[in-house]
Amino acid sequence: MISTITTTTTTTAATISQAAVFGAISVAVLISLLIVKELLNASANERAISLGKITSVAVYPLLFTFLTIMVMKVLEVI
Repeated sequence: MISTITTTTTTTAATISQAAVFGAISVAVLISLLIVKELLNASANERAISLGKITSVAVYPLLFTFLTIMVMKVLEVI
């Protein structure tokens, strides 16, 4: 019985720490992509502008992930 509880606690702790790491990585990637998108859109080159538009494909899911993380953090505080 004790070994089952210990295993469950260890698994839960590992899952929570992995979620925190994945959240931090996704926020870092989101910030990087937003910077790249702004730099590409500010360029006068047509190819760079089209690449800036294509970058939105990766930005929108990451924005959703960021908003989900923020909502969960606010709900933890409340």
